[in-house]
Amino acid sequence: MKKNRLNLLAASLCVAGLFTGILRAGAQVTVAFTGVNPGEIVTVQSTGAITFSPVGAYAGIYDLTVNGVPTPSFCIDVFRDASSTPLTDYNYTSLSIAPLAPAGPMGPVAATDIEKLWAAYFPAATANNQDAAALQVAIWEDVAAKVGTYTLTFSGNNPVTTEATSMLASLPGLTAQANLVGLVSPDGQNYVVSAPEPTTTGCLLVGLGVLACFQRLKMGRRI
Repeated sequence: MKKNRLNLLAASLCVAGLFTGILRAGAQVTVAFTGVNPGEIVTVQSTGAITFSPVGAYAGIYDLTVNGVPTPSFCIDVFRDASSTPLTDYNYTSLSIAPLAPAGPMGPVAATDIEKLWAAYFPAATANNQDAAALQVAIWEDVAAKVGTYTLTFSGNNPVTTEATSMLASLPGLTAQANLVGLVSPDGQNYVVSAPEPTTTGCLLVGLGVLACFQRLKMGRRI
């Protein structure tokens, strides 16, 4: 039994590695930004490696279509503007290495924070302007704090900024994590989204990988 469990664990790790490889090596996707809803406007200022004067920004759920599929997201990139024109050079990537410089990479701690915040607060954010805006501000603040090369200051909407502070303060008590990835482009704004469902091709490759893993384990037992 112990050997079987070890074999199963090894196969599971092998499959996980294959799926991650497929995700990272996937073809580029077309992303269109269609607006922020729900959400509210906040005033944001940045100093440090990224510097800009106070400006009104839409904070909330960034509605995208990814290869034509509606995809809710949050912005993780204060350096690049959202493009009203569809861009074809987006790639999925591990959240910890997103966004692209200079706004990132955020690192594994921030990635885990965002997965916890999403799991705890995203359901309410889909139906409430203030909750959506607060979650976006919390994500922006956490990414900037973990990157450490620029500082964001928010003002102009006390209910939103106060709720964002409360969300960040709750992090030590949160355990559930969403399955998220980065969606990045050198020309467009970078986002965090739910990990996409495997494509038929991806499932086939993973299936073949499972067979290969078990075959290797089988051969290993013969030696």
